[in-house]
Amino acid sequence: MTEQLYNAGEVIIEKLSILSGRKRYDIKDFMLETVIFEDIFSNTMSGYVVIKDSASFITQLPLIGGTELIEVKFRTPQYSSSIEKTFFITGISERILSEKTQAYVLNMMSKEALTDNITRVSKKFSGTTHDIIGKIYKDYLFNNKTLITTEAHSSSLSVVSPYWSPLKLINWVCNRSYKTVPNVLFFEGNKNFYLASVESLIRKGVQNVFGAYSYIPNASQPGSTDVNTKYKMIQSISPVTMSDVLRDQDFGYYSSKLITHDITTKQYLEFTSDQYQYHKKVFNLHDKGNTQTYSENVPRNPDGFRSVRTKQFNMFEENKDPNYEVWAMQRNSLIQEAQHLKLNIEVAGRTDIEVGVVLNLTIPKATNKDITSQNINNYIDPYLSGLYLVTAIRHSFLVNKHTMYMEVMKDSFRKQIN
Repeated sequence: MTEQLYNAGEVIIEKLSILSGRKRYDIKDFMLETVIFEDIFSNTMSGYVVIKDSASFITQLPLIGGTELIEVKFRTPQYSSSIEKTFFITGISERILSEKTQAYVLNMMSKEALTDNITRVSKKFSGTTHDIIGKIYKDYLFNNKTLITTEAHSSSLSVVSPYWSPLKLINWVCNRSYKTVPNVLFFEGNKNFYLASVESLIRKGVQNVFGAYSYIPNASQPGSTDVNTKYKMIQSISPVTMSDVLRDQDFGYYSSKLITHDITTKQYLEFTSDQYQYHKKVFNLHDKGNTQTYSENVPRNPDGFRSVRTKQFNMFEENKDPNYEVWAMQRNSLIQEAQHLKLNIEVAGRTDIEVGVVLNLTIPKATNKDITSQNINNYIDPYLSGLYLVTAIRHSFLVNKHTMYMEVMKDSFRKQIN
């Protein structure tokens, strides 16, 4: 029988079960809600399941957390791509008891995250940064998800891990990684693990935009029953995070100064960075030159944010120049830029999406509309509308409904600020 998709956000719960010892228990009938989080600024996924238990299921296992696994698989009807994952149950919270039933929350995290929490690395690694991260992942974290590396790095280093966890070591290497732009991240999407710079995600996403979404306030929403149309509608937009000049100045986003001290040669060097100028060298969502999300006239002074880094020229065998001037200030500004202008949008859920894709959003101006006007562009906000990178998704699964709360960011406007 051919599957039918009648409403936007429909979902099929193909698997929701607990593994305890050698036994598997289906808990679909007990579930009130399952929530899964993914974020490009988080190494691994997490989530929770809200359970209504009228069969004292928690006591029969017994369910205590720490040893049990939970398998999930959700799929949008007519889609071949699903969200499938095995999590560790890390704890049970918010347990509420009544005479005949009880409710509680099963907190869960990726198996890789729990493995990382009990693993320590004391070993030397040398080579290009993407090779080092790939080896750490394979030797210490690999479970069943492929690590997708979006670009080969030109950066290389030699490091001895001081008994760090695998993810702490990976993040340390990511901070020093670049091909051309130093905003490399290691994160888990619902399909794979990724080693990717924000620039590479944007470059790939702009070439293949995942989808277009439009925001129409409730008062003027048409009564369309077309499923595809509903999938393209933004249900709500949370308060918009715009620039905060004082915060950005304090974080050295606009401008900064780096002082390096070589303890071998006793040499001091100073380097300054200006993000407004550096922005032109980075491939961004609207790659048309001066499309920064702030004016060139924003007050900035590199001495307002200074950092000092030390190095040791040829003091040890295989000791490489850390090239702080290539990545330290630039990465700080680029990571801050990803928090500069964000939206939180609610849309109908679908299981073929994950973080790191690019969306095209159309958002109207907050003004009275002249229904006689034929130029729709007069109604579109030229700054809030445009391309956005999906940085985080909160998937909410109910019995037959999937809703996504997405955090999206933009690093540029479609047109230059006058």
